[in-house]
Amino acid sequence: MKHFLALALISTSLCANSQTKDHPTCEIKGTVTDQSGSPVPAATVYAVQQGLTFDGITPRSTKTDSNGVFAFRGGFQLGEYKLYSRKDEDGYPDPFNSFYADLKSETSKVDLTEDQRSATVTVTLGEKAGVLVGRVIDADTGADLKAKLIFMDENGNGHSVFADGRYRAVLPPNKDVTLMVMVRPSASSTPQRPIAPLRLEPGQEIYMDIPVNNQ
Repeated sequence: MKHFLALALISTSLCANSQTKDHPTCEIKGTVTDQSGSPVPAATVYAVQQGLTFDGITPRSTKTDSNGVFAFRGGFQLGEYKLYSRKDEDGYPDPFNSFYADLKSETSKVDLTEDQRSATVTVTLGEKAGVLVGRVIDADTGADLKAKLIFMDENGNGHSVFADGRYRAVLPPNKDVTLMVMVRPSASSTPQRPIAPLRLEPGQEIYMDIPVNNQ
């Protein structure tokens, strides 16, 4: 019986070592900061493995702590990873969304190898987005309206927000954005758009009521 247990333990150990060798697990950790270098708590950090051909792969994610620190504990295979972060409530949307993408921003990268299975990196958030808030109202009565707000940039990338009277939209900074408004629930309503495109500065917040001819 003792010999059997010893053989079982040896077999389990060899199996574990073989799995670790064939499928090494690595870790990525670091800090998320804003552009001034201050740590950002409660930000979501994503790690995307490069070189994969599968569509629709969901990247791994984790949250920063109160000091802006994050840690992915194990589970990574060897290879190159891109890291990016977002915190929508503070005006830092998903930088991989084409509507918010900033071609000038640089993405943090790490390369996990046999010799370096742990990487520490600083992920810097991009420019803070602009925020547009207000109400969608009937142009004749001033009553709140339910509507769908469709924002389009000059390259045709779009983002939509549903308004139940009041709305809040996060917009990319330093981009001309056109707004179309469709009153709900009427599917036959004609989209209406402002005369001039909107252009917000980084971190700028504008209040704007949108009057609509609800006919």
